[in-house]
Amino acid sequence: MPVRIMLGLLYLPHWFYKILRMEASARFFESGGFHPGTFFLYVALVMEIACAIGFIFNIQTKWLGLVSAGVMGFAGIAVFNTKGVGWLWNLGGVEYLFFWGFCSVVVAADAWRREWQVNGKLSLFGTPRYA
Repeated sequence: MPVRIMLGLLYLPHWFYKILRMEASARFFESGGFHPGTFFLYVALVMEIACAIGFIFNIQTKWLGLVSAGVMGFAGIAVFNTKGVGWLWNLGGVEYLFFWGFCSVVVAADAWRREWQVNGKLSLFGTPRYA
């Protein structure tokens, strides 16, 4: 649970930065190979705020964990396209994004596991009966 909440809270500064610097963010998406940049900026804004709310309040984390991992995958592609292939985050690499994506998959897997344990079945969109 602390990891899930932490991941959700980490989305908020990324989201606010994109909101405050819409033009620069759209240019980054363009330079990362995502055309049109404004469209992908809006998609990222929707996905990031959905992941933030879902992780913080434990809403559909089994799906949003996978969405979050996908967002981090696309972010990694954008970083590779703009800065080249690199690992270390302090040198513009994807280490941080990989870790965030991996933790997102772990949160999703835990939500699926908990639902199976408590309900004895998995549902696509049903609300699991666990705290």
